[in-house]
Amino acid sequence: MKRVLVAGTLALSGVVSIACGSAGDSTFNDGSNTDGQGANGPNGGSGELPEIGPSGTSSACVTEVAGAELAPTNLVFVYDKSGSMGDVATGYDPAKRWLPVGSGLKQFFADPYSKTLRASLQFFPLSDDTIDTACAHPYASPVVPLSPASDPAFIAAIDSMKPSGGTPTLPALAGGITHAKEIASARPGEKTAVVLVTDGEPGFWDPSKNAYTPGCANNDVAHVAAAARQAFEGTPSIPTYVIGVGPKLESLQAVATAGGTGAAVMVDVNDPASTKSTIVSALDAIRRRELSCDFSLPPPPPGETLDPYAVNVAITGASGERVLGYSKECASPDGWHYDDISNPQRILLCSAACTAARETNGKVSIAFGCKTKLDVH
Repeated sequence: MKRVLVAGTLALSGVVSIACGSAGDSTFNDGSNTDGQGANGPNGGSGELPEIGPSGTSSACVTEVAGAELAPTNLVFVYDKSGSMGDVATGYDPAKRWLPVGSGLKQFFADPYSKTLRASLQFFPLSDDTIDTACAHPYASPVVPLSPASDPAFIAAIDSMKPSGGTPTLPALAGGITHAKEIASARPGEKTAVVLVTDGEPGFWDPSKNAYTPGCANNDVAHVAAAARQAFEGTPSIPTYVIGVGPKLESLQAVATAGGTGAAVMVDVNDPASTKSTIVSALDAIRRRELSCDFSLPPPPPGETLDPYAVNVAITGASGERVLGYSKECASPDGWHYDDISNPQRILLCSAACTAARETNGKVSIAFGCKTKLDVH
């Protein structure tokens, strides 16, 4: 079995016109054979009809099949366990925030759709004997290090914690960002993001002043937003998502905006069932946004060039195998496209195809040899 290759450098401008164009200007082979075989074989044809492409990876024109791994996504959770989340000793009801938020997080980690995710989990504060120890804690070393999201250690860690102490948001987020950068540097082909879950602005209650104070150096929203911006604009770029639990947290919007994720999610705490539901929905939205569905094109043998017009992508799930169509700019959400039509290096699944592959943990295959199946619009 030999991968179909063409000698020399292949002009790729045709990919633009064929992806959603008419049959007449298609540079792909055309024909009615479901195996993608035109009049002149896999790479020839009349050019009169839209290309159908192969019926599957076992079609006669397929010369080689390569498996493709779904690139993992890494989420670094920085989770507020300050007293206002539910410290009974200080007058807070854990049923309003701590329990429903924790329940939502546990549901997220146990969700089968999270099985292609990795995550880490850090709480703050972790040293609440004094403000100084809470501020100086090494938050870059998470309670649960990077692990598959399905690891029961996440649920056990949440169950083991009780809310108490102040809110050292800046040192906690800075630690999370440091950890995220370490992950991103070690895993350059994967996506890595920080998820900050908090129920209040940075600060500590100072009984001697009968007021909230920053406690830690620069522990205010402006500096927290600046840390998120620096992480997002740095290399590697680390986005920061913000989930605000409770009322009057509009200032946290600045952190999410600076972190490159648009807007913070504000979670109402008047109804515990609604609180949990909103947390689950927010985490699902983050997961869908960050999950990556792209794959490297295998390199051709020395001295040869891969024919990008003879590549097909197939997904095998519970209902069997299906071949996806090429769709320029994902006009068809159930298709795929190249990262760069002038120099294709990666294959990217469009939204519906990505969801299907993730939800079923489907096998993704790249088949070479047959003319590429098109989604013609």
